[in-house]
Amino acid sequence: MLPVLGMVVAQGMLPGTDAGTALYFAVVAVAVAGAWAGAHASRRGAAPYCLAVGVTLSGLGDALWQAQVLLAGTAADVSAVDVLYLGSYAAVGTGVWLMAGARERSHRQRVSGAIDALCVTVAALLVVWELSIAATVSDRSLPLVAQAVLVTYPVADAVLLGLVCRLVTSRRRGEWAGPAVAAACACWLVSDVAFLVQDRVEGFGSWLDSGWLLGSLLLAAATSRRLATPARPARDDVVTASGLGRLAICLGALMVPPVVELVTDATGHGNSVSTVFASTLVLTLLVFLRASLLLKGEAAARARLRSQERYATKLAAWSADAVMVVDRDHRLLSDPAPLAGLLGTTPAELGSSQDVVRTAGIDPDVAVDVFAQGVAAGGQVVDVEVPARRMGEDRWYGVRLVDLSDDPDIGGVVVHLTDVTSRRRADRALAHVTLHDGLTGLANRTLFTDRVGQALLRTVRGGGSAAVVTIDLDGFKAVNDTLGHDAGDALLFEVAGRLSAAVRADDTVARLGGDEFAVLVEQAGDGDDAALTTATRVLEVLARPVELEGRPVTVTAAVGIAVGRGDVTSGSLIADADLALQAARTGGRNRVEVYDPGMRAAVQAARELEHELRGALAAGEFRLVYQPVVTLADRRVTGFEALLRWTSPRLGPVGPDRFVPAAEAAGLIDEIGAWVLREACTTAAAWRRDHPGAADMTMAVNVSAAQLASPDLVGSIAAALAESGLPAGALVVEVTETALVGDPEHAAACLAALRALGLRLALDDFGTGYSSLAHLQQFTVDVLKIDRSFVSTMAEGEPMPAIVRGTIDLGRTLGLEVLAEGVEHEHQARLLAEGNCDSAQGYLFARPLERTDAEAVLLEQVARDAAAAVPVPRAPRVLTRPV
Repeated sequence: MLPVLGMVVAQGMLPGTDAGTALYFAVVAVAVAGAWAGAHASRRGAAPYCLAVGVTLSGLGDALWQAQVLLAGTAADVSAVDVLYLGSYAAVGTGVWLMAGARERSHRQRVSGAIDALCVTVAALLVVWELSIAATVSDRSLPLVAQAVLVTYPVADAVLLGLVCRLVTSRRRGEWAGPAVAAACACWLVSDVAFLVQDRVEGFGSWLDSGWLLGSLLLAAATSRRLATPARPARDDVVTASGLGRLAICLGALMVPPVVELVTDATGHGNSVSTVFASTLVLTLLVFLRASLLLKGEAAARARLRSQERYATKLAAWSADAVMVVDRDHRLLSDPAPLAGLLGTTPAELGSSQDVVRTAGIDPDVAVDVFAQGVAAGGQVVDVEVPARRMGEDRWYGVRLVDLSDDPDIGGVVVHLTDVTSRRRADRALAHVTLHDGLTGLANRTLFTDRVGQALLRTVRGGGSAAVVTIDLDGFKAVNDTLGHDAGDALLFEVAGRLSAAVRADDTVARLGGDEFAVLVEQAGDGDDAALTTATRVLEVLARPVELEGRPVTVTAAVGIAVGRGDVTSGSLIADADLALQAARTGGRNRVEVYDPGMRAAVQAARELEHELRGALAAGEFRLVYQPVVTLADRRVTGFEALLRWTSPRLGPVGPDRFVPAAEAAGLIDEIGAWVLREACTTAAAWRRDHPGAADMTMAVNVSAAQLASPDLVGSIAAALAESGLPAGALVVEVTETALVGDPEHAAACLAALRALGLRLALDDFGTGYSSLAHLQQFTVDVLKIDRSFVSTMAEGEPMPAIVRGTIDLGRTLGLEVLAEGVEHEHQARLLAEGNCDSAQGYLFARPLERTDAEAVLLEQVARDAAAAVPVPRAPRVLTRPV
């Protein structure tokens, strides 16, 4: 930019020289190129392109004028050059109009801007009339066309000046495109006026030409996006039409006519009375219109302000919030009406902040403390919630404070008050629902666990102990199944009421889930006396019948107790009570058990056993052993009972009495039982196939209660028979009485399906605790097995026990085969044979044998049969079980 300005100065110092002319056109070329480059880069619509067209037309006019001088030696007063020059004014004026219009966003602003431009234009026309237009018009030596063209230049300058004034007054703060256009038009105006009053100029390169050059350069600069973008975006982006500056422009324009009149009177040149009068009249009319717009704008602004005030007032009246301003001396500075609406009182009763505190029911000490926090925060927002007591009701208020004492518009501490009572109550209700049982209203597991933890903490500080008493109802499922869930809910509700009445006021009663309840008992000592007393009272209150569906129902409960101090957690103490509860359930109905550390060890051992058991089948850790079954009449081996054995690599040999219940609890018994069936059937089929003399040999497998309840049992047995090729009549399935009584209908259907396969059924452990005769009438079986507990009572030299005699006679009466288990002594075998018992098994004949040893026993029996050379009589079926 500096080199270009240097070129402008240099050409002004070389008037009428070729060098001055060359410098002039060099600067013009720079201005044209810069204008188009800026317009293309700015991307601000058509306005920058109009400015570029104006600069270009001006440059083309200069070039054409110079061509005329070079060709004809002189330039005509009026020619095509003037078309280009005047076109440049029109293009620049259009660009200025577009730039100003883009910034005036409302209709009122556009009308005001047009009036301001007219005021400046009229004033400028009056001035240029006195300076040049009047002399040009009065010059009779000039042709009429020449006069019109020469007059058009200052008129165009005046119009352009008015447009520029409009542009400058509507510019954005920090934006310099408007001032650049204004300076450019001023340069052109000065040069145009100077051209009219000086002698004819025949070439370029003078100070007069410097004005046109500077104007072109400034217009080129105005197209730049950098000048059009504010350096610092202001909050009020556009100067509004009601500003004092724009009003001053109109009034200043109104002062131009009298000033011109004074100047002409002082100089004695011209007779401008009519011109001044006409311009004064026009300007007065324009200023009147401008003032009318200002008054309308002010009225509209006041109306908007009043509307906003009414809007804010109505919002405050219907809002649950209120805002007040209090100075640091606790004086109320704001209108108390919103507070009165919030507190349900009148503004007259809230003359001071103390009145507000008293009416709201807030503790004055609390209010002073909260206000001090807000002042001490130093302009930071303080949010608190304070309790209140108003009209006999507990309430809560949310208070938000910020100290704006240094703000000239506020001058105090802003206090925002909100009634949050409803939310507080909702929070409490939600907390109650979250922490209490929905049916009984008692504490739930979450709240109970928390209170146990608090009680344990109190034992650390004050001594004593905390006891957890867990209660589980006996037979609750039967109530649900027989009377329905509504009756079950009614029972739970009644039990909850009885438990609450049976404990002390400071004890916590909870429903942990289902039919399981718990009581937290805080004890003065370390023993369990208070807990045992509570457990006794619980059993007593539950012993009274409950009226359900018009009938009395009696329930009992199992109770577990665990006592702890602060060295345990609430979760572990509740878990210990659950272990004691499990022990009470196992022991029977209406029992109380106190936690013993051995219970946890047993649980851990059970978990470890289950963990090892899960991979045992896949690892091949199971095997079957076979115990022979012999006829008591001739001691012949007629079959085998398959018994399951497990040797764990980590636990060693584990008895069936331990791992079978664990497999049932873990859901593994079906998979293990299916393996036992396949293995036993495969072994029996192989023996019968490999040893023709063992064609009548049988194999029996025991199924547990869990297997009998499984819908897959019949399919597993059918698959095992099909895969092994063992005839169905060679397989005996042995079930216990306890497996049949759990679900008699399902058990009867399952046994019928098994008999349909063609296999035989045996009833194991007959007579041990249930109505055996009823079971024999309900379930059709082929074999009765006398339990080993009865056989062991048969002493030498004494007659057969009545229970054994009765079982054998019952079997004979029903046409069943009778088999005795656990025969270990010869006198037991003799008495059983004398009593007509068919067969037996036990250590007297053989212990459970590995497969090869059992096969050797079978071969020995086959050999004896062959040696006797007599047909082998049909032998009774021998039972085997996998446990």
